[in-house]
Amino acid sequence: MIQGKLTIDLPESPEKRHKLLRILLQYGLISDKKAHSIEQKEVVNKQVKKSRWARAAERLKSEGFFRGQGEEVKKLTRDFREDFNL
Repeated sequence: MIQGKLTIDLPESPEKRHKLLRILLQYGLISDKKAHSIEQKEVVNKQVKKSRWARAAERLKSEGFFRGQGEEVKKLTRDFREDFNL
């Protein structure tokens, strides 16, 4: 029996990634523990990617600070970020 190592780029879609892991499990190519850890790593990585600006924007939007002036606030914020220098 020939043994080797195979590297797979996992799909972006969680559904496709889950199906691929199930196929690998079905053929005994990975353990259940390994499949679970791969799925958990992807969930953690997706949660960490939000920037401070994105979190601040979500909070401002959810609390209704803009009161229908979202586009104007977005333009002013973008202008401020682009013109800001230390």
